[in-house]
Amino acid sequence: MPSSFEYRCQSCGEQHTGLPAWHFAAPAQAHRIAPEERADRIDLTEDGCTIDGREFYVKGLLEIPVRETTHAFIWGVWLSLSEASFERYCLLFEDQRRAAGESFFGWLCNTVPGYPDTQLLKARLHMREYPNRPSIQLEPTDHPLAVDQSQGISHERAAALAEQLLHQDAFR
Repeated sequence: MPSSFEYRCQSCGEQHTGLPAWHFAAPAQAHRIAPEERADRIDLTEDGCTIDGREFYVKGLLEIPVRETTHAFIWGVWLSLSEASFERYCLLFEDQRRAAGESFFGWLCNTVPGYPDTQLLKARLHMREYPNRPSIQLEPTDHPLAVDQSQGISHERAAALAEQLLHQDAFR
């Protein structure tokens, strides 16, 4: 298997090496709040978010394997958690002695480009050893994102997704 992921970009014609990891800055629910209200209603860090002190979100990595390679297309997405799960997650997240293993049920809270509506897909957030960000495993369904996570995507599909993200203006 190749040690690096390479593709010729159809938008710019350049040879690119590696896949981008795409991270959402916040859960979609945060963007629904009027900009002038956000400072008072949202507490947002790179890894956690609360809205109005009663909605709880955390970021994890949803990895889509690229078939016949050792590479994965990585989406940094947000899940909503229950208050109890969020509190436990916060305790574990900062614990330098944390081990992998605990998991939490959540709902996907981002619209992932290149897929039909991904809002509120069922998922599990799996803690990894410190300091790694948790992984996200979608519930097995016939949704294309869940299928891609379980079966992997082709090199061509990964390159097309990367191209779409790197050259967003060309796709608007």
